[in-house]
Amino acid sequence: MSSHARRCIRAIGMAASLGLLQPAHAADAQFFSTLDPAPMTLATRGNVAGTGSITAEIAGDRLTVQGSFSGLASPATKAQLRSGSMTGVPGDAFADLMVSPAESGTLSGTVTLSSAQRKALLAGAIYVQIDSVKAPDGTLRAWLLSRQP
Repeated sequence: MSSHARRCIRAIGMAASLGLLQPAHAADAQFFSTLDPAPMTLATRGNVAGTGSITAEIAGDRLTVQGSFSGLASPATKAQLRSGSMTGVPGDAFADLMVSPAESGTLSGTVTLSSAQRKALLAGAIYVQIDSVKAPDGTLRAWLLSRQP
C-alpha cells in the first residue's frame, strides 16, 4: 500500500472517530406534533373537529413532513406549512403539502426552506394547518416542535 493511500485511510479514520462523517441523508433535527382543532367561534365549532399527528425531519435546507389525521367534520381541502412569529401565533402559508381529500387520511411533502424559515422552524414558529370543506380557514393545526434536547 502506498504512503498516500495510508494517509487517506488515516484521515478518513480520524474524521469518522471525530464524528465528522455522516450519511448525506442524516437529519439535522426531527420534529413531532399532534394535530388539534384550530381555534373556533360559535359559528364554526361544529365544523372544526379531528385529531392526528405529524412528524418532520430537516436535513440541510430540506424539510420533509408526514402525518395522518382522522375525525374531520368534512373532507380536507388543503394542507399547508405556515410561519408565525412564535409558537402559538398564526401566520402566513409558505408551502402546500399533499393531503387526502377525505375526513381521514394522510399528508406529506418536502420543501426547501429559506434561511429565515429554517430559523423559524428551529424556534418553533412553523406549523401545519389542514383546511376542510366546512372549515376553510383551518380545521387542524400542529406546531412543529423539535425532539432535540
